[in-house]
Amino acid sequence: MIRFNSTILTRTWSLFAVFVVFGLVVSGILLSEPGRAVASVLCILLLIQSWVIQRKYARSRERLVLLSLALSLPALAALWLGLNVLRFYSYNPESPAQVYSAVVRTQEVVQNLALAVGLVVLFWAIVDRGRRKTWWNQKFKGTWLLGSPIGFALAALISSSPIRWVVVVLSVWGCIFALIFRLARPRDEM
Repeated sequence: MIRFNSTILTRTWSLFAVFVVFGLVVSGILLSEPGRAVASVLCILLLIQSWVIQRKYARSRERLVLLSLALSLPALAALWLGLNVLRFYSYNPESPAQVYSAVVRTQEVVQNLALAVGLVVLFWAIVDRGRRKTWWNQKFKGTWLLGSPIGFALAALISSSPIRWVVVVLSVWGCIFALIFRLARPRDEM
């Protein structure tokens, strides 16, 4: 007999529901624009609920930031889906395309932001997973300082100017925050 841990179910049901809703949209079952709008709002609400539940289990503020960034990826997808509904309803060939073009540009910004957040989450998870202990209480070796040169190297490979600048800015911010978090720790925890 399989026994499920109720804590795991409590922590993950809303995130699972978000992926089920996204699956309905991607598979083509949910084709109506009002249905997609409801799905977008429902996903954002479920992700907020998931974050509230998950933050109780975060062991440190760094893990909470990583969790928040990871949950922001499906939230950005839900936002993009909502903007896509707005894009559908704002398209009118006879009228000026101000709203339509603004929505299209906003969707591009959301896509670029999702890519940058995804890269940060991936890099952070790889570094965090590679440590035996948490990487904040190890001896200071400058691991996160490597994020800046890696970010600059990634930026050199990216052809889109806005994405390139987002990667560079996030790399520099990550380096600065890593130093601040590291220097804010008491000496006995280093």
